[in-house]
Amino acid sequence: MYLYLYDTALKQRQYDRVVSNLETQLTDLGIVGKIVRLSSLLSPRQIISEEIRRSKELKTVIIVGDDTCFTKIIQQSADLPITFGWVPVGPKLDLATRLGLPFGAASAPVLSRRRVLPIDVGQFNQYFFIDYCQVPLSTVTMSLNGSMTISATAQKMECSIWNVPPTNRGLMPPGYSPVLNDRQFEIVLQPIAKRSIFGSTMAPASIFPFNEVRLKLEKTMSVELDGHLYKENQIVIKLAPFQLKLIVSRLPDSLQM
Repeated sequence: MYLYLYDTALKQRQYDRVVSNLETQLTDLGIVGKIVRLSSLLSPRQIISEEIRRSKELKTVIIVGDDTCFTKIIQQSADLPITFGWVPVGPKLDLATRLGLPFGAASAPVLSRRRVLPIDVGQFNQYFFIDYCQVPLSTVTMSLNGSMTISATAQKMECSIWNVPPTNRGLMPPGYSPVLNDRQFEIVLQPIAKRSIFGSTMAPASIFPFNEVRLKLEKTMSVELDGHLYKENQIVIKLAPFQLKLIVSRLPDSLQM
């Protein structure tokens, strides 16, 4: 059984033809299912959990929406015992592109072929993430795997974790490229070398592999997680003990040998 979760943005008339073509393709391929249009009344996790309770046959949840919709649902629901599919529709499709997923109805054959890729999942406090985590410039104290402590109280630095390589590879240190299912995360520390009236010059980055990292920031700041902002000053990031099962069309660049 398939459960389709439609983003609220798909109510706009500009997406009527896209949705109509998608549903025609799904019918032709025999992979129709229950459609639920998302709203603010119930969280996606509540919807999925209730459908799992009602039907023991629910094995696949298909998210129809853009990057913002997909990552928001994954942040809440990555640990549920299902396989996810994604039909990218909407204005923000950078992550969908990096994962090699085609737009709209072109995703229907991908869902039908059901090629499943396991993806590492990060736990950020009470949320999950699969793409990246970005901590802004701050003085920070960091504990790695409970055995190593790094304290940067005299200078500010950025902290970044990538799981899926960004479109702009220049954001990452030279020679570094994360792999999205190697069961390993790395945190990249990027300190400021000097400041001037023309801006800041960043020093060479340091990269540390970890299974758990604890960060204490100088003050509460907006941390970016898969494109969503959360205000935090104490952060625990872990490699989740499970992987997300996602239906894909091809091997993403982050797994190319």
